[in-house]
This record gives sequence, C-alpha cells and structure tokens, in this order.
Amino acid sequence: MQLKVYYIEDEESLCENFKDYFSSAEVIVTTFSDPQTAIAHIQAHPPDLLFIDYRLSGTTGDKVAKLLEPKLPKFLITGDICFKTEFKFDGVISKPYDESAVASVISSHLSAKKTA
Repeated sequence: MQLKVYYIEDEESLCENFKDYFSSAEVIVTTFSDPQTAIAHIQAHPPDLLFIDYRLSGTTGDKVAKLLEPKLPKFLITGDICFKTEFKFDGVISKPYDESAVASVISSHLSAKKTA
C-alpha cells in the first residue's frame, strides 16, 4: 500500500530535495512550485498527506489550505518565527526542517493507512 504525499513549495530546489529525500517504494511524493497548479491537481487527485510552505508566490499556505478538502491532513512548513494563520493545520514544522520530523509524520500516516 502506497502513501501519496504532496508538497507545495515555490522554491524548485526545495521541492527536489523533499522528493529525493522522502520518496520510497511506499511513499509517492509529488511536489508543486505553483500554488494554483497544486490546488487544481489536489482537487482532482487528492493525496493522503499534504505539506505546505507558509510563504508562497502570490499567496500563503493558509489561504491554499482553506481551498482544499477539510479532512485532508495538512502540515505547514515555515521559516517564519512569527506568523499568523487563520487555518488550523494538523501540525507545524519549522524551517529549515529536521528531516526526522517530516519522516515521523509520513511514517505515522503510512502506518495508519496500512491498518485502515
């Protein structure tokens, strides 16, 4: 059973790093550098888990999150020390993120999917 993980981040190199680090036989990672493309794709093909950067080109992660299915697990990734979000994320991961923090979230969702 595979877990579909999406990451929205407007810096291409960070998208590539995320995909390289977290992709595996059990985890299919898709990244998006354009928030509008991501929204359209997610609405048509929802993932099992979503990570969103806070500061995106022309918008913010919380504005994007509000447009998506409420039941979709969403984790905010941000380098901002002080930020204000009106959206209740399932978790917040500080940037630069510790790979083990992201891996832990992915692992717990993968385990939950296997037992469902």
